[in-house]
Amino acid sequence: MWTIKARHVRDVDGGTAALELQTDDRLLDVNVRWDGCMEIHMYSRTEENRELKDMFHTCDLKALIETLTSLDGVCQDYFREGTYWERDPEEELQSHKLETGFVYR
Repeated sequence: MWTIKARHVRDVDGGTAALELQTDDRLLDVNVRWDGCMEIHMYSRTEENRELKDMFHTCDLKALIETLTSLDGVCQDYFREGTYWERDPEEELQSHKLETGFVYR
C-alpha cells in the first residue's frame, strides 16, 4: 500500500530522520519525521494529472485516527440508510477484524 519515495538519514548516527511515503494509487503522500510529526497531502486524480486537494499537519497520528473514527461513528448514527455512512454487516465484521486482529461473534 505504501511506497518509500525517499529516506532522510541523520549524519550523526545514520538513523532515519524522515521518510517520504506515497500510496500505490498516488492519492496520498506523507512526509514523516522521527519525532512523529507529519505532513499529509491528499490528491485527486484528473485526466491530465493529479491535483493537491488538502494538506494537514499532525504530531499525534494515533489521536487523529481516534478522533476521525469517532467522527465516523457520529456520522453513522445521524445519517444512516441511503447515505455514505450506511454500513453493511459484512463491512462491520471486516472493520472489527482490522481494528482488533480478530472477529467478535
